[in-house]
Amino acid sequence: MMEPRPLGDPADCDVWRTYRLYGLAFESNFPFAAQLPSTHTPADLRFTCLDTAPFGAGELQGPPVYTSHLQNALGQSICSFYCLPEFDLLRFPGTGDFYLGCDQIVCQPTDPDNLEGVELYFLGAVLSCWLERSGVPCLHSSAVVADGGAVGFLSFNGGGKSSLGAAMVQGGCPLLTDDVLAVESNPEGFSGRHGYPQMRLWPTEADHFWGPAASLARVHPDTPKVIVPVGNGGFGAFEDSERPLTRFYLPMRRPPSDHEAAVEFETLSRRDALIEFVRHSFVASLAEAAGWQARRLDFFARLAAAVPVKRLIYPSGLEHLPRVRDAILADLETR
Repeated sequence: MMEPRPLGDPADCDVWRTYRLYGLAFESNFPFAAQLPSTHTPADLRFTCLDTAPFGAGELQGPPVYTSHLQNALGQSICSFYCLPEFDLLRFPGTGDFYLGCDQIVCQPTDPDNLEGVELYFLGAVLSCWLERSGVPCLHSSAVVADGGAVGFLSFNGGGKSSLGAAMVQGGCPLLTDDVLAVESNPEGFSGRHGYPQMRLWPTEADHFWGPAASLARVHPDTPKVIVPVGNGGFGAFEDSERPLTRFYLPMRRPPSDHEAAVEFETLSRRDALIEFVRHSFVASLAEAAGWQARRLDFFARLAAAVPVKRLIYPSGLEHLPRVRDAILADLETR
């Protein structure tokens, strides 16, 4: 294996810290802006940035096994994935190449000044992909702790998972994770692993739950979403240990004209729950293209048999969320 020189000032690369999230202990010298939970346990993974390709990687041969249909402002696919003999590669044009090995992830940034993009992708899609290839499925879900168990909200971007999570946190339920929920199977059932203590909210949501969004840092210059710190003097409380999964909800907002309608719950069959787990896994299309689907289907089938999944139908509007939260807490008492 090659040892390219570190990116940037070598003095900055001497400071290595060990963090824990999604059930992983990883060491890194990357200057994270997010306040990641620290740990003193031995690291499972190492992450760093280098100014040249690692692992002796040269020119890629052959097409990627997966190319996202989403495009950036230049008309390029936002992500491509390559399965190679010594490593896997996630390529994000304009941000960087992430080389995934068994016990390390190395990023070769496209633009050394775009560290926000490197951090955003590493804490989301890259770690989710590394976990998936290691056999730990990840769901696109926010999750809170209620009555000692983990409660997840499954949705795509803009589907309501973060606003529901924020409403639960505001009501006293600690945040477990905001966007990526790594799920672990154990002899007692299934557990949700914690993320890190912040939420990514739209400015109107941040204004509602926190205060003036203008005082908060943006997630990335290309998005209006802002970072709301959780716990330790921030918004609500954060849970930094895994919790047994007890319930999943699929948000479905009613039209604004139905603001007086009741909050309703519809229990999904195991078959439909399995479909929703596959649909809302964090790297669903990539995992299928990479050949990981068979093992994930078995995992999600067992999860659907063990943890109830309900469709949550509720009025649209932040002002209705306290009523929705009360209905969720009442529903949890029926388990």
